[in-house]
Amino acid sequence: MPSRQGIGLMSGTSMDGLDLVCCTFTWEGDQYQFTLDQAESIPFDPRWKGRLLYLEEQSGEIFAKTHVYLGHYFGEAIRGFIDRHSLKPDFVAIHGQTIFHQPDRNFTAQIGDGETVASYLPCPLVSNFRNKDLALGGQGAPLITLGEQHLFPDYRLFLNLGGFSNLTYGATAFDISPCNIVLNHVYRHQVDGKEGQDFDRDGALAASGRLAPELLSALNALSYYHKPPPKSLGWEWVQGEVLPILDDWTGTTADLLHTFSVHAARQIGAAVRQVGARDEPMLVTGGGRYHRFLMSQIAAELAPEGIRIVEDVPEGWVDFKEAIVFAFLGLRTLQGRPTTLASVTGAKHDVVTGSIHLPPTGGWAMFAG
Repeated sequence: MPSRQGIGLMSGTSMDGLDLVCCTFTWEGDQYQFTLDQAESIPFDPRWKGRLLYLEEQSGEIFAKTHVYLGHYFGEAIRGFIDRHSLKPDFVAIHGQTIFHQPDRNFTAQIGDGETVASYLPCPLVSNFRNKDLALGGQGAPLITLGEQHLFPDYRLFLNLGGFSNLTYGATAFDISPCNIVLNHVYRHQVDGKEGQDFDRDGALAASGRLAPELLSALNALSYYHKPPPKSLGWEWVQGEVLPILDDWTGTTADLLHTFSVHAARQIGAAVRQVGARDEPMLVTGGGRYHRFLMSQIAAELAPEGIRIVEDVPEGWVDFKEAIVFAFLGLRTLQGRPTTLASVTGAKHDVVTGSIHLPPTGGWAMFAG
């Protein structure tokens, strides 16, 4: 049975850090298995977080410089990960940092220049997993569905609570609503510095608040929630549609966080009912899993459908599932196999995505001779 070791790097929209994994993949035909060999989460340098949060407002020159400089930052992080654990990877895959995602306008942008990253590596790098899917009429998202199907076959229902919440049920997947990207934004702008952290740890402040019915109604009325899939979300949509509602809110931060958490949970409940899932275990991953108040609201929303949140999750899956999946997608690209599903993204057909960057010292070729 063939075997390859790959590294995956994920940097999500919530910008809480770089998730790095090293996995060994084996396969027979189109059936895959994996082991999680090493995993680390590296907090974003605060200077990088500040630069990336407002990059879409900067000049083209600053954008281009940041694309290259972030490539160095990623490359150094991966090289350090390799050296610390004495790894000998066959390939590396990175998602990049999303700055723009506007599928309705047929473009998306993930920065962290692949050629720059590859200059640090002893093996091929795969990056740029979204653009080809968009060029073929798709959303370029969600990208993790194939990995969920192949790597976690004991489950059909998945919920990821990252910057955005997204749902997978069988071959259907879509972004549900903003999640940590808004909760962290609110906390960072209204509380950060007073508590010595930039997120609501365990959802404690949200739990202390009270529901604001008018705010909840305004959020639930957003038109995105009434669109059928395929669909996906980006920070620009949050800026244009969600933040104006929150900015008009004059209540307490605790009540805002409480109400937005209830809103996110209710949209998750609506999405589960939309796909017709009932009496299923659901694998919940991502940083939002640690938000106790949000999780309690999700559990209450899903209880009438018989949906049971999986409690005994193998080590590393909650924090690193997306990085694991991107390592897997890098393998799929190098195998010439599809990495996106038309049923999920809306592209004309299943698509092999990803740009391949060869190591600077050679020793790897697609065509010998």
